Amino acid sequence: VPARRSGLASAVNNTARQAGGAIGIAVAGAVAGQPGDSGFLRGLHAVALGAAVLYVITAVVLLRPPGNDRRWE
Repeated sequence: VPARRSGLASAVNNTARQAGGAIGIAVAGAVAGQPGDSGFLRGLHAVALGAAVLYVITAVVLLRPPGNDRRWE
């Protein structure tokens, strides 16, 4: 993105992120609020647990101290 359009690109990115989050939460609430098969709820719990594990792994990777890797300098 050219420097003169970086503000516009940032605004579009932020708008898409906000809209995606709102739509995702609305869909998840609509699906989870419907009475249904207990197998679906077990699957939903498994997915939530998997996401939590991935968040913890991501946090561990991001919080580790930087090494002596000089390839980015």
